[in-house]
Amino acid sequence: TDMDFLELLNKRLDYIKAYNSERHYMDHIYHGRRWLEQWQGLKCKEIPTAMIESYLIKRANQTSPYTANKELRCLRALFNFAMQPPRSWISENPTRGIRFLPVEKRIKYVPPKEDILRVIMAADLDTQDYLWTIVLTMGRVSEINRMTWQDVNFNERYVILYTRKKSGGHLTPRKIPMPDKLHQVLSR
Repeated sequence: TDMDFLELLNKRLDYIKAYNSERHYMDHIYHGRRWLEQWQGLKCKEIPTAMIESYLIKRANQTSPYTANKELRCLRALFNFAMQPPRSWISENPTRGIRFLPVEKRIKYVPPKEDILRVIMAADLDTQDYLWTIVLTMGRVSEINRMTWQDVNFNERYVILYTRKKSGGHLTPRKIPMPDKLHQVLSR
């Protein structure tokens, strides 16, 4: 069991396009172009673990270990995809056994409430409304950008936000209460 690396990549991209978000798909296209520079014309069996590990170390030196680890996760998913039944296109995953590169983890900066309020007050009115919506719903930017008027219920005072942060990439709704300030912002 074996297949061309390019054919596997195209099948995986088709799968991601159907089952995941546009952003996830675009990330994989970006990685795929870089991988094709290395392995186009090769069969999957012709790409040994050492070749992938060498590529990842080079990427870590060019950009960062964080980027190399992200590519390792994507490559691992690519080869696992080819091994899962009913596909079983390849017999082994060449990324198996490759360890993630060490990264420096830092505490994420969380601005104090006063700084957030200063940023909001410095913005124009439309941007203030947008920022207040993010703050008052505690929604992700992508959730706020996806929100439509159908997701706003003024009578029962709630908004519905949708996320893809669930297994399978399904668009999952969640109901968020609408405080007075958010009601004013959305009414305006």
